[in-house]
Amino acid sequence: MISKSLISQIRLLHHKKHRDEQQLFIVEGVKSCLETLESEFEVVHCFVTASKASTLCDLSENPLRLCGKKNSSLPVTSISEKEISRLSCLSTPPEMLCIVKKPQYTLNELDDEKPLLVLDAIRDPGNLGTIIRTADWFGFDQILCSEDCVEFTNPKVIQATMGSFTRVKTVYTNLPEYLKTQTHRTIYGLYMKGEPIQKQLFTHNDIVIIGSESHGVSETIAAYINKKLEIEMFPHESAAPDSLNAAMAAGIFLYEYRSQKLECQNIEYK
Repeated sequence: MISKSLISQIRLLHHKKHRDEQQLFIVEGVKSCLETLESEFEVVHCFVTASKASTLCDLSENPLRLCGKKNSSLPVTSISEKEISRLSCLSTPPEMLCIVKKPQYTLNELDDEKPLLVLDAIRDPGNLGTIIRTADWFGFDQILCSEDCVEFTNPKVIQATMGSFTRVKTVYTNLPEYLKTQTHRTIYGLYMKGEPIQKQLFTHNDIVIIGSESHGVSETIAAYINKKLEIEMFPHESAAPDSLNAAMAAGIFLYEYRSQKLECQNIEYK
């Protein structure tokens, strides 16, 4: 059972204002919740449906606790499908839902000796979530966002990451202020017209900037870019798209970067 007052409090977390005020966010789905519980994130509430509790918990314990998980000391609340649907942001309610403390990431946690993906005004939650998940796939563990990017604790972003948000630090800052301090690194920008991405010789700590879905890299940020890159297009004879999805562009860059690194190290991809 869950009280009506707690349901009301959790439902407030559907909105950014209250996530910021309470410094909490929602994670939904068994996979994402279990990954969060195995991570360094602090989970403050964990809810499972009664049917799922029978497979995840030792039912002889009171209160219920997860079996064999890093946060196995965290009490688990078994609730009905109707109750979890009232907590959920999704149209199809999950079997598991966690309330998690927002991390306080800062620029100091970025490693200047690693490559950095920078996002300029990415507003679509699905795009940001997909970029985080793709970065995780290709071994990038840090992303820097402009202050006007969608927040990574948005429920739709979290859902799209499928747990990858626990392994990829997503930091927000004033991008111009940060970029002007990075004169020791090469700063690339992805554009419709530029030098072919496959012809670049990337180094270990390059910065690559991806612009917004609607307007690309902003003029303010463009002033700090050393080299414009292009992902080659192969249009139909009669027509061509006017842009490439931001998440897709990020995926192509990440693949190209990692492929080049593997080739340079003479490692065969298996």
